[in-house]
Amino acid sequence: MIADESLPPALLEQAAPLLTQGGVALHPGPGLSSRPRRLVLFDGRLTPSHAELLLREPPALLLATRGAQPRPSAWEVRLLGALLRGGSLLPEGAAVTRKQLWSVADIGAAGTEAAVAVTRAGGSRAAAALVGDVVHEIAANALLDAPVDSDGQQRYAHRRTQVREVAPEDSCELAWAVEDGRIWLEVVDRFGGLRPGPFARALEGWGGRVQVDASGGGAGLGLRRILEHSDTVAVRVTAGRESRVVCVVDLGEARRRATQPKSLLFCSQ
Repeated sequence: MIADESLPPALLEQAAPLLTQGGVALHPGPGLSSRPRRLVLFDGRLTPSHAELLLREPPALLLATRGAQPRPSAWEVRLLGALLRGGSLLPEGAAVTRKQLWSVADIGAAGTEAAVAVTRAGGSRAAAALVGDVVHEIAANALLDAPVDSDGQQRYAHRRTQVREVAPEDSCELAWAVEDGRIWLEVVDRFGGLRPGPFARALEGWGGRVQVDASGGGAGLGLRRILEHSDTVAVRVTAGRESRVVCVVDLGEARRRATQPKSLLFCSQ
């Protein structure tokens, strides 16, 4: 992985030790790969201009800097390292709850249970509500938008409002873990069809009115909510086999979440 050419040397110098500790190696140039992954360190304030970075091949990795002396957070660097290495995206050593989802009712029940986990961990009621919303959005996308038939045609996306449950082979897995004042929400499907385009379209309208992308089963609004509510969204896609999405949500008060620093890490294999 290489640093984006726009990054100031002083910022890279500050971030380098943390990146190394998290297992993220930066190279001074393209190195051995003709398609190097680019790391973009920024203040975490998403703008429409970041959409273009996601549409690069491969997509740029947008990592927020935080704190009085802006630098990446240790937990996000660990997540980035795991994302690139193919490791677990949930925090190591944390207690993990896993649910297999077959129906819309399963999504609702899981969202309620995850929200309860927030309040039990001392999180705010506002954060619990946001977590319920994020669970609904990521699980609905995995359950209703991801499944495709042998011809690559979506099975449920264009009749979302009519579908109550999916075939057993189309189910998805939802998991969550609470650590250090945050909840990590992960959803996994077995189709591997997620692409950066919908995320880029969500960013193109960032700061303005939400534009629903009806061509994808209405998922555009859901992705906007996911990004607004989360501190970090990390995606790892193995094409045709698996899409894995992790959203990390702070358990504190939820004021002005959409304007808080955010990382968006999309990795396709």
